[in-house]
Amino acid sequence: MDSFWHFVFGFSVGFIGVIPPGLLNLTAAKISVNQGRRAAVLFCVGASLVVVAQVYVGVFFSKLLTDNQQVLIALERFAIIAFFALSIFFFIKARLDTATEVKAVEKSGYKLLGHGIILSTLNVFPIPFYIGFSSFLADRDLFKFESPTAHFFIFGACLGTFLMLLAYVKYVKKFGFDSANFARNINYLLSGLTFLIALVSLIKMRDDIF
Repeated sequence: MDSFWHFVFGFSVGFIGVIPPGLLNLTAAKISVNQGRRAAVLFCVGASLVVVAQVYVGVFFSKLLTDNQQVLIALERFAIIAFFALSIFFFIKARLDTATEVKAVEKSGYKLLGHGIILSTLNVFPIPFYIGFSSFLADRDLFKFESPTAHFFIFGACLGTFLMLLAYVKYVKKFGFDSANFARNINYLLSGLTFLIALVSLIKMRDDIF
């Protein structure tokens, strides 16, 4: 039963984490429109494979931080500064960029798979997400770091990410796709999101900082 719930938690965080439009979603949708669904699926497979490593890293650091509260406090202070900086960066980028071009990818299966792997590797934002979520569950005795339960969580997150990307691929033509408009607004969304995270974290830690 523990393994089942770890899979459900992992699937949920992987699925929900890819719902907001981002680089991977936009690229998968663009490939689907320009090169067909099969090409987009290959890209999604490559992108989802990297999630295994990202979740593993997130779970590892979550265990490390859970065992060492002083490291956790120091990291949270650093994260507040980093998120404020990212908020400013994304806002400036949104103001300067009139549109973000999501480049087309060659039709070669290996190139599509490799492009998905590379792009997902460069997208490091999910790692703090997995750290926070697994730590949240661990604090409530809902997450176990040992094998095989943790591996069910990792597998669930990978599958959830893949299915959400497939949803973008499948329904992009049905609901219409304006990559320029999505890409233009994503930086504003990220700016607001990172600012909100930094602000909430600052309020939460005000007693430790001051």
